[in-house]
Amino acid sequence: MIIKFINSCVIITVSTIIGFELAKRYAIRVRELCAMQGALSRLETEILHFSSSLPEALIEIGKSIGGGTGKLFYLTGQTLIEKKNHTVADAWSSALEQLKTELCFAQEEIEILHRFGNQLGNSDKEGQARFIHLTLLQMQEEEKKARAIRDKNSRMYRTLGILCGIALTILLL
Repeated sequence: MIIKFINSCVIITVSTIIGFELAKRYAIRVRELCAMQGALSRLETEILHFSSSLPEALIEIGKSIGGGTGKLFYLTGQTLIEKKNHTVADAWSSALEQLKTELCFAQEEIEILHRFGNQLGNSDKEGQARFIHLTLLQMQEEEKKARAIRDKNSRMYRTLGILCGIALTILLL
């Protein structure tokens, strides 16, 4: 009887942990979108007001932001400094592909970031600022969608994890 009770507790605990882990991915996505918006705002400021070189600005932003977004900016800046023959678009796309799984972004966000990378460094300061602002607005919309999905699905996965554990325990008894 004690063994059945221990097994039941283990099953419920493991299924609950699985449900919470699945729910956590939604929260991480929202956090990454917020970090990306902060990084884009800082990049706009660096370009307009500080006149930093693009690789230096990307590295500084990457160091200060952290997470997958910080790695994306840092890796892009490092690639531009180390490999002089790479364009900004190539460096950005390469970093984005390397970090695609770590970023927790949906396909729409990845496409927005690819378009952003293709335009980065292709115009004057004002043109860059306008394009960064446009990308920032698109990311804000994606964040709103991600928050709605998080609110709906994270609660569902947490509850489903607990209920599946209980159901499995009942079936095994």
